[in-house]
Amino acid sequence: MKNTSAIVATLGCAVLCSVGRAQAQTAQEQPTQQQPVQQQPTAAQTGQQEAASLTGEQLEEVVVTTGYTMEKKKDVVGAVAVVDLTETKDRPVGNVLQDLQGQVAGVQILTDGNPGSAATVKIRGQGLGLLGFNAPLFIVDGVPLNTTTGLQELDPHDIDSIQVLRDAASASIYGARAANGVVVITTKRGTGHMDLSATASETIQSYSYDIHPLNTQQRALVWFQAAINSHNNPNNALYSFDWNHDFAHPVLNGVTIGQYTDAAGNRYIDAGLTQRVSNTDWFGAVTEQSRILDSALSLSNSTGNSHLYASLGFYDAKGIVRESEFRRATFRLNADHTLFNDKLTLGDNFLITNQLENAVNANASFILSQALETQSIIPIHTVDGVGWGGPASGTTDHRQPMEILTDTAGNVSRLNKILGNLYAELRPIDGLALRTSFGTDYSQKYYRNYTPGGTTGNVLLIDNLNTSDGFSRSVTITDTADYRRTVRERHNFDFLLGYENIDYSTENFFGTGSGFASAADTYTFLSQATQNINVGGGGDAWTLRSFFTKLNYDFAGKYLASMTARRDGSSRFGANNRWGNFPSAAVGWRVSAEPFFKVHFINDLKLRLSAGTNGNQEISTAAGYTVFSPRYSTTSLFANPVDSGTCPGPNCQQEIGTAYDLNGVNTGTLPSGYAKTATGNPNLKWETSKQLNFGVDFAMFDNKLGGAIDIYRKRTSDILTTTQPLATAGEGAQQIVNGGTVENKGWEVELGHRMEFKFKHLSAPVKLRVSGNLSHATNTVLSLPASVVNSFPGNGSTLTVLGRSINSIYGYVANGIFQTAAAAAASGQPGAYVGGLRILDVNHDGKIDAGDRVFFGTTDPSYIFGANFDANFKGWAFNMAWQGVKGGLVNNGFKGLTDFTANPGANWGGRTLNAWSPTNTGSSIPAVSQNYGLLPDSYFWESASYIKLRALSVSYSLSEARWAYVKTLRFYLLGENLITIKPHGTVMQDPETPGAGFPVPRRYTLGFEGTF
Repeated sequence: MKNTSAIVATLGCAVLCSVGRAQAQTAQEQPTQQQPVQQQPTAAQTGQQEAASLTGEQLEEVVVTTGYTMEKKKDVVGAVAVVDLTETKDRPVGNVLQDLQGQVAGVQILTDGNPGSAATVKIRGQGLGLLGFNAPLFIVDGVPLNTTTGLQELDPHDIDSIQVLRDAASASIYGARAANGVVVITTKRGTGHMDLSATASETIQSYSYDIHPLNTQQRALVWFQAAINSHNNPNNALYSFDWNHDFAHPVLNGVTIGQYTDAAGNRYIDAGLTQRVSNTDWFGAVTEQSRILDSALSLSNSTGNSHLYASLGFYDAKGIVRESEFRRATFRLNADHTLFNDKLTLGDNFLITNQLENAVNANASFILSQALETQSIIPIHTVDGVGWGGPASGTTDHRQPMEILTDTAGNVSRLNKILGNLYAELRPIDGLALRTSFGTDYSQKYYRNYTPGGTTGNVLLIDNLNTSDGFSRSVTITDTADYRRTVRERHNFDFLLGYENIDYSTENFFGTGSGFASAADTYTFLSQATQNINVGGGGDAWTLRSFFTKLNYDFAGKYLASMTARRDGSSRFGANNRWGNFPSAAVGWRVSAEPFFKVHFINDLKLRLSAGTNGNQEISTAAGYTVFSPRYSTTSLFANPVDSGTCPGPNCQQEIGTAYDLNGVNTGTLPSGYAKTATGNPNLKWETSKQLNFGVDFAMFDNKLGGAIDIYRKRTSDILTTTQPLATAGEGAQQIVNGGTVENKGWEVELGHRMEFKFKHLSAPVKLRVSGNLSHATNTVLSLPASVVNSFPGNGSTLTVLGRSINSIYGYVANGIFQTAAAAAASGQPGAYVGGLRILDVNHDGKIDAGDRVFFGTTDPSYIFGANFDANFKGWAFNMAWQGVKGGLVNNGFKGLTDFTANPGANWGGRTLNAWSPTNTGSSIPAVSQNYGLLPDSYFWESASYIKLRALSVSYSLSEARWAYVKTLRFYLLGENLITIKPHGTVMQDPETPGAGFPVPRRYTLGFEGTF
């Protein structure tokens, strides 16, 4: 953009003019092609909770963003889903993606209760899972987001519309980055006459998630039983048992537990001991009821030539893991102004975010696992109430969770982001719009992590400081020409031609050190470190240059067609394969517009067929080059890191990677050579996704029932992935390759039904709406290069992931419990014992070995679904939202603690109290033991199916007639995650978060919103 200064100056005028003309008559002009679209006032603006179905008559008004242009929803021939934000606007979440769970067919969203609100989005399945890139492209007001960031930086209150481009035809306009679908987000544009809106809510979070770890007395009894079953002496440093010493018929008379855990030799000596035996509920200690504060203030104005939307938002969320926190402050300014009799429009979309979260968020999974593993016998504090209780003889050798949590709480990461664009649109003649946009996504992130040293129990800790700072920046310049023309009143053309250039760069540095004289925050800086000092940094940059065109045609709204072509050139690929072409075509037929169509109860019926190609470029910028790096502080790629070049003595023979003492003096800085760290692949080419989609849109019964059905096949080939070579291949053998072909097939159904009932004694009708979606998808690996096959489950030869889902699970299958010692002895299973788990002898050879491993399931769900129910009466509104998953498996890793006692120093779960025994032979939990032998993998996998009541809300809206200066006022009460229904036999309490890194809490929100 050459005249940026002039545009900025005029933009300032746009803002001022918008305010100055507050009393001017509002002009409800038709939005231009590239301007952000603001439809009729949303429920938040009108104070009403009535949700409109995107079918029938309203399709004439709904305009969606499908890539650089706007289209009416009724004329779209691709699989474009429009999210109904009225269903989710009251939910206090840090990431708008969490709002979309269950709202869009074919879109699976995985999340947890982290205040930072991370989310994983899969649109119509995935490619190579962990060895591939599976995330969709996010576009906010025309600016593509950096792939390294999420949507936590956006304030959901500012979002006006969200569209999900699911098929290749609708997404191909974004070409090289659209292989996993595209999520297009448009923020609000000014409406009304100087409307000041305020919203605020407070949320209380609670949970019932607990695997019931054993208390001190219970663990002693389970330890005794495990030792007896293993024919071992049960006495240890923690417990002394009075029993008859008969392993065949044990009788326990009592157990003695000492007064202190840190006693040396004699647990009854009190002098000098600091850790009194406790009965600590560690899970309860590290979790708490928490709260979320969410508020926003916005100013909106619209005049004949100007629109202004400005907002301030503040979000402060505490997590149910104690001390966890995420805070975000945002400022947004969206403005546009039209000049010269609607010939020129200047505008901006601007967001600045200040975001903070502490390290507890990232460490919550570890903290919770330690809370379950740490024995209750260990106290939180020493007897003086100051020091931390810690490991002792007979317990696991790690820090206790409250100490980890407290030390972590002060460690924070800060993110500052600027996101937005400046744009100018010139309309020199009727139907032609020339637009230029300059956008940026700039992030600056700082991280600090200090761990104090000292002695905790019998563990000596070394203090350590890690700090890092870095930025990432993308600059997007987009120029488009859009020409719309109607010929002979029935032939409608829309021709788009565009150019886009994206430059991305990032750089960071880090430093570590230890040996600080003081642990005070004002002292612990790298300059004060005296030991283990190390600094480093890195950077990266790439460019994507694109040319694209699109032609939309419709004949009298009856016959529809769309053709798109995009050519992308990426600096990530070598010169031979730098450019890729991504075409698509789609056609539609509105059957209901034909004269022969006489089905009176069908108001609209449209058939759609599309095919197209998308790409993916998410690889290292150095993928095409063989990389050599100095490895001063490591022995090799296959050895553990050693010290940072400091040799502990004059005769030290310690290897220090590529450094070598040429002078033989064993002192000073050593010169370093280089080692190969990666092998280049100059023949890399684009990952390509080809998709075929057939869809039906319909509206029936006076537009009261409507929906869409889509069937698709998506084949992704030349998938970009990283090989996992064997050590025998040598250092630096790892390489990025085009790694195979995956096919996803499935179908999606969306339905919505509106009803209105009038009752004799009610002054107003009751309005109801029911909507829902259901989708099914399968994933099949069609081909893989030999260098990648062994990276996935299977034996690498006769049983591989080929022909199966990329998410297939491979291992031994559980086949019940050995009820007799004779059955265990005859099984041929290593470590088999009476009461132990039996493994299925797949090949019937009378023994259990690697040949008995099979593929026994997949993590892919068979169906994902969501349903919404809305009811409105006068100012009252009621909403209920359900979401669920059917099929697939999830790993319950906690069973290693809840069902087994193999870790002698850890605490165990309450399920061990109901383990198999000669008097409890009906139990499915194996008899406790100190040596379980070979365990079946399938025992740890459970059904992923669940149904959740995601939201239940009631609200009341007051009309503007009640108070002067008050246009709308609404109060609401919301409950979330209130009910979870899961299959019988599922042990985990929440299949949505099987690892419980951050359990999804119940939420209760009280809030209001008003317009003045």
